[in-house]
Amino acid sequence: MPADAARSAPAPLAADIASFPGDEEEEIGLLPDGRGDAPALSRRPWRLGAGALSAIAAVLALRSVPVGHDSPGQAVILDDESSPCTSPGDDCRASQCCKDPSHRCFEKNHFWATCKASCDPGVDANDLDTMPWSCRMLGVDESWAWHEERARGVMEKLSLADKVSLLRGENDAWPADRHGYAGYVGVGRKYMDPWMPEGIMPLSMNDGPQGYNSYERFAGKSTQFPSLLTVAASFSTSTARRYAGAIADEFVAKGANVLLGPDVEVTRAALTGRSFETLSGEDPFLGSQLVQAFVKAVQDRGIIACVKHFLDNNQEIYRQTMNVEVSDRAQHEIYLPVFKAAFDAGAAAVMCSYNKVYGQHACENHKLLTKFLRDDLGFRGFVLSDWGATHDALRSAKAGLDIDMQMDDPKVRLPDEYHKLPALLKSGDISMEDIDKKVLHVLSAMHVAGQFDGRFTVPDAWPKGSFGEQRGAVSDLVSADATSAAHRGVAFQTIVDGAVLLKNARGALPLSADSKIVFVGKYCDQATDPAIKQGSVYSGGGSGYVATDKSVTPLAGFRAKVPGVTASVDAAGAAGADVAVVCAAAHSEEGWDRKELALPEARELVTALRKQGPDLKIVVLASVPGAVTTDWIGDADAALMLFMPGEMVGPAAAALLLGKASPGGRLPVSFPQEGEKRFTQEQYPGTCPPPNIWCSHMTANFSEGVLVGYRWNDAPGGVPAAFPFGFGLTYTDFKFEDFGVSCKDNIPLVSFNVTNIGDRDGDAVPQLYVGFKRLAPVVRQLRSFQKVHVARGKHAPVSFQLRTSDWSVYDEGLQRWVDAAAEGDVITVSVGKSSTDLVWHSVVPAKCVQGLGRKASLHFE
Repeated sequence: MPADAARSAPAPLAADIASFPGDEEEEIGLLPDGRGDAPALSRRPWRLGAGALSAIAAVLALRSVPVGHDSPGQAVILDDESSPCTSPGDDCRASQCCKDPSHRCFEKNHFWATCKASCDPGVDANDLDTMPWSCRMLGVDESWAWHEERARGVMEKLSLADKVSLLRGENDAWPADRHGYAGYVGVGRKYMDPWMPEGIMPLSMNDGPQGYNSYERFAGKSTQFPSLLTVAASFSTSTARRYAGAIADEFVAKGANVLLGPDVEVTRAALTGRSFETLSGEDPFLGSQLVQAFVKAVQDRGIIACVKHFLDNNQEIYRQTMNVEVSDRAQHEIYLPVFKAAFDAGAAAVMCSYNKVYGQHACENHKLLTKFLRDDLGFRGFVLSDWGATHDALRSAKAGLDIDMQMDDPKVRLPDEYHKLPALLKSGDISMEDIDKKVLHVLSAMHVAGQFDGRFTVPDAWPKGSFGEQRGAVSDLVSADATSAAHRGVAFQTIVDGAVLLKNARGALPLSADSKIVFVGKYCDQATDPAIKQGSVYSGGGSGYVATDKSVTPLAGFRAKVPGVTASVDAAGAAGADVAVVCAAAHSEEGWDRKELALPEARELVTALRKQGPDLKIVVLASVPGAVTTDWIGDADAALMLFMPGEMVGPAAAALLLGKASPGGRLPVSFPQEGEKRFTQEQYPGTCPPPNIWCSHMTANFSEGVLVGYRWNDAPGGVPAAFPFGFGLTYTDFKFEDFGVSCKDNIPLVSFNVTNIGDRDGDAVPQLYVGFKRLAPVVRQLRSFQKVHVARGKHAPVSFQLRTSDWSVYDEGLQRWVDAAAEGDVITVSVGKSSTDLVWHSVVPAKCVQGLGRKASLHFE
């Protein structure tokens, strides 16, 4: 399985988080990281503010996040002797364990654990990988059918008004009057109580792709985590799990039980305004691995994960009116797989998008919401509209929309369409069966997430009573401070895990604190400017924005470690310096696409600095929302990319620049040689009849098909990237050697060793790509990766197991997946450090790929 090696812990969370302003300082040393010593990191005590002191240890002790393993099926052995449970099957809680020494308390998720005999047949209590969180091992059926059966029992007791209330959403998400959540379902309607009969709690939704969304009124009350693209750059399911778990914990503290995220759209156009929000980068396989870890971490805490945006919401410009034309092959091979992976992981909700697909709005599109979503992908949860994305109640109801969310922007007030459902039922346009099916989707999703059995622990904070009383209590919850040193530690480590080193010449990095260092550029000590509509260069704007008053700038973070460092807004201030650190940034936000891929500050400052002479070392530190051009890099000695890093940018940047942490990221998107040139006007942003301004029938034709991202760069006729997908340097170097491909039970297994040939510890990310004739016009595509920590001078074995899905393509004529090997294609595997730096190629023996007897599908295991 392509994931971090189970033998490898996440990169060490170094104790080099800068002191927070006003914090009392205390000396600490490095804490254990699950791997033993880390020679690459300094053993000197670092000064750390008391407000952040527990971040190091706490991040490793986050609930349901075991350290040193990356299997999603792990049990956590709990150790408190206060438990009353005495025999197998007894319930036990996180603060309890089994008194009987022959029994242990195994945690399936954060909220529910069960006392289990350690010597049960077929279960090794010491083998975490054989103790999944699933309670199937206890004889309990956790299938959707089981949850639906119990949800149906609740639904049958509801009145029509109660049922309809579960399908109508409201919101007060706009900054002008925000005092609750982004949206509510089953609460606040004049015709019902805040709590429904049968103990059904309200659905309280909030945006959370990169932290609990809060505006300036509650700045600093939730952590401004790095972007999802940072997680994508980590190439680490452990990072994704730890990150999502911390965000979900803040949702619990805030009383919200639906997380509107993650965003999983595959980045098609580099200028896309929300590219920083996507967990997939430009590759569906990468996104598929990460989204499973994300979803499980969220829902194990009793929060419903609402994956978005379904479907083809791949640009912000014209997003509410544009129509997308795209081939079925591209849908199934590029745009659907990440959603499929999320649903396989148990994602209980999905949000349909604003745009049209095949001429129909996504939220009233039967092909999308029924054929693709239910029939092809097997989704069983509820479909939620984006805010104001429902245009016709009858069409949406028939297409498969479950919950209609209104748009309550003061500028655009659109009532929900589903207030018409009773009338449509009375007229016979829809049936009670139609309504019941939708209600069952909602209640089943709540049951899956544990919102009926007490696993979501906040319901007691929701008062029963008048709407006004309820709203006031919600305000108290929303204003609660959900942040912690542990969560800032998660933010710090995520930045480190996803930082991508593009260049490091002349030993420019790590920096020596004894050098004369000057920080150059306005973004060294500021996060915004008048041109930015919302958000900052460290956290993009829009519904995913998290306001904070705890942000530490790169300059402040570095000065906490090297007090004598100076700063200048222009190149002249670097005269006489040994090193100039250029701070560059690009902003991006929801509602707009970027106008360019360039980093003007980097180009101007690097050019001016290089004129000062060849002895000056120039290091570019950039915060970017996605792909950028790097025409300045020839004059720079080093370049370190951070993808919208959030409030801990300063401490993390200092640790990375000084070598107290090593960049662990790889590019989740290709960096082009020049601005966006791959598309025609018809492809992006699309066309409409004269006068070629905003129009309701704008069409973007995805006629490039499956040639998305590196698939286009690396194909015949494509333009090679300046920095390819999967690329990233570290402060050491690795050699991949001793390759072999074998057939184990007629299943291909690629094995090799990763040797650290440098003088520091570091994380390697070997990547496996697969190619075959029927994949054309694509040459090869990512089908496995593994992040593995290797100490200096040591080596680690790596193996990749292949599956039928790795050499399957979607046949539009047959409308199904086809096993290319069974059709006679030769399957070639390649291993390397990026999509182009491939050091080994081999043909998979025919006996390994034929006759496996497994149906081809898009399932990414």
